[in-house]
Amino acid sequence: MSKSFTVHTEGADIACDVEGQGPLLLLVVGGNGDSGRFARLSAQLADRYTVVRYDRRANFRSTGDVHAELNMAQQGRDGAAVIAAMQGGPAYVFGNSAGANIALQIAQDHPQWVRGLVDHEPPITDILKDGPQWRQFFDQVSHTFETEGGAAAMKLFASSFVGLGDGAAAPADQDGNFYRFLKYEFNVINHFVPDVAALRQVPMVTAVGRASGNAFYAQTAHELARQVPCPCVEMVGHHMGYAVDAATFADELHQILCALPARLA
Repeated sequence: MSKSFTVHTEGADIACDVEGQGPLLLLVVGGNGDSGRFARLSAQLADRYTVVRYDRRANFRSTGDVHAELNMAQQGRDGAAVIAAMQGGPAYVFGNSAGANIALQIAQDHPQWVRGLVDHEPPITDILKDGPQWRQFFDQVSHTFETEGGAAAMKLFASSFVGLGDGAAAPADQDGNFYRFLKYEFNVINHFVPDVAALRQVPMVTAVGRASGNAFYAQTAHELARQVPCPCVEMVGHHMGYAVDAATFADELHQILCALPARLA
């Protein structure tokens, strides 16, 4: 059974849920910013970790300026503030998709709070050789949102995903509410380029779904691992494997975390 609490930081109340016992594990959500996406995964990990998930600033239960453009540095500070509030840090950090980019920001800016990082399919296409082509695609998604609305934009964006079929939606995505993500977050997220040198301060791996094939977010995971360098590990399923097969994903994530080297300091 999870318990809810809030962390007040930089003018916003960040809504959090915590369950389980053991080493601290922070789950960083992407997409629509609702940590309910991780409800199934958190429940599967609670026998091994103290699992914390949170709604990102200005999303769902968390307050903040809903008309403000996402600020990556602030997102990093929010994540660090949640870890600090638990008084059990540093924490293992897992991020998926846009949340993987934010997890990178937390790790590079606040390494003292990160015991280890598992970065699952981060959309950092500017590090790829064909990055300009992906930039054109993302610009097309944004233009579609402005001219045709959120449903059309998400349909176009989803065309770039690999291996997702019926039933791939995470628990919190049933209402299809991606307005804030597309209006104020999408462009910032997909322009993010991590500080590779800073990331070398923390034990980390990147991760790809076995069903993700050659999707852009699988390519970025492999390329980031090459640049750091660090391992790139395979996990069950596709981009949303954590929701579709939460039990297997949790077991694999546990094995990955156990294999991470200890921090040197």
